[in-house]
Amino acid sequence: MGCRCRQIVALLAVVLIVGCARLSEMPAPISTPSAEAVVAASPSATPASVTPSATPTPTPTPTASPTPPPPSPTPIPLDPTPTLAPVDASLRIEIFEKVWTTVRDTYVYEDYRGVDWEQARVEFAPRIAAADDPETFYALMRELIALLDDEHSRFESPQEVAAQEAEYRGEYRYGGIGAQIRNVAEGGLITALAPDGPAARAGILPRDIILAVNGIPFTDTAAFGPDGPIGAVRGAPGTRVRLTVRTGQEAPREVEVQREVVNADAFNQVRVTTLPGRAIGYVEIPSFYVEGVDEKVRAEVERLLAASPLDGLILDVRGNSGGYVHLMLQTVALFHDGGSIGSTRGRNSNEEQKVPPGKTIPGIERVPLVVLIGPDTASAAEMFAGGLQALGRARVVGTPSAGNTENLYSYDYPDGSRLLLASVAYQLPDGTLIEGRGILPDEALDVEWWRFPIESDPQVNLAIDLIAESRASGGASGGPQRKSSSNPSGSSTSAAANAAVAR
Repeated sequence: MGCRCRQIVALLAVVLIVGCARLSEMPAPISTPSAEAVVAASPSATPASVTPSATPTPTPTPTASPTPPPPSPTPIPLDPTPTLAPVDASLRIEIFEKVWTTVRDTYVYEDYRGVDWEQARVEFAPRIAAADDPETFYALMRELIALLDDEHSRFESPQEVAAQEAEYRGEYRYGGIGAQIRNVAEGGLITALAPDGPAARAGILPRDIILAVNGIPFTDTAAFGPDGPIGAVRGAPGTRVRLTVRTGQEAPREVEVQREVVNADAFNQVRVTTLPGRAIGYVEIPSFYVEGVDEKVRAEVERLLAASPLDGLILDVRGNSGGYVHLMLQTVALFHDGGSIGSTRGRNSNEEQKVPPGKTIPGIERVPLVVLIGPDTASAAEMFAGGLQALGRARVVGTPSAGNTENLYSYDYPDGSRLLLASVAYQLPDGTLIEGRGILPDEALDVEWWRFPIESDPQVNLAIDLIAESRASGGASGGPQRKSSSNPSGSSTSAAANAAVAR
């Protein structure tokens, strides 16, 4: 699984990709997409289990920020986080040797991205042996893997593993206001709210701008310390945070929000609607790192089809930073019966990525599809968009994706820690590597889409036009025709989006 230049995505990570990225006041999940198949490790590296995967790099869980003195609320405890147990010297050395050997034998880049891997062993072995507490040991292991600097591979402590597994099950909880926030020039743009969460109940609306947190300008990032303004928004349940908020062109207002326990799954829900006045469905898939996401998409699309016939369907993965490869393939299978979306290749493996047959949603076969992508579309989400594009099943609209499609293999160790190592890279059926390049849209339109509601989103409106073209030509997808445009003004009408694209 994966992401580039990250500040959020999923639990314990914060992803920033290309310019202004979406942030969340929730700790983003460490989404580690992985394939369902079990991959055999070499004899010299014998983890408890090995699973292909791909994802963003974790960052430490931010701490609670200062809050206004009165009133003095009673903090509400979250579920306890597993305490790091002592790791004796022999086990530390055993784990270190297995990790080092696994990288030597299976890392996707044989030159280790310019790192002298033998010298790394010489430098780290004595430091690992001398580590006198688990925090130091796990920090050293993270530092070792960080030498590879591939923005995917990482070493996780038992605590990080437990948090990630809780996120996958939809059980991870954190203290905050229940909002997703994107850094923009004016401050923090609210892009989503947890239903009936603290922020929503306090009257904060989607696309509101947070101008200040506890009186400190949101844009003064240095004043907030290493966790930044997002770290100041979240905090212990039961404590309060004071926000200066602006709605549209209205005068700024002060809003005090009491933080609560928020289930991170609130932001991982498949969102489905029918566009106003049209027989076109819209499906937002925020992550492939949620158990049963394919079945959730199936259920929602079947509900749309049962209500009335669809002229087209828009699949939005612009904010999807990846997930499990097998869940992604099962979601592709809802819209295309069988076939291949390409392959993943590494030093020791070459696996075709086959779409499971016989899972297509009844009635969807002739419905034109458009997939929306952008720089936050990463890893398994890129494979999803690129796969449907390569199969000729969907047109792709937006801007190039992140180009983060190295897949990780997961190696588990006796202490509960694990190594996630980039071991294969994804390529399209024609052999085109996506790493560092991204999926290129058939119709490129560069706008700050997150500032618009769905009905006036320029990229959505362009997708509507493509669906109309496809229906006029009698096709299910219309066939790929790559074009590009830029719309700096962010015009929100379908006609403007049309005019910006050479036809």
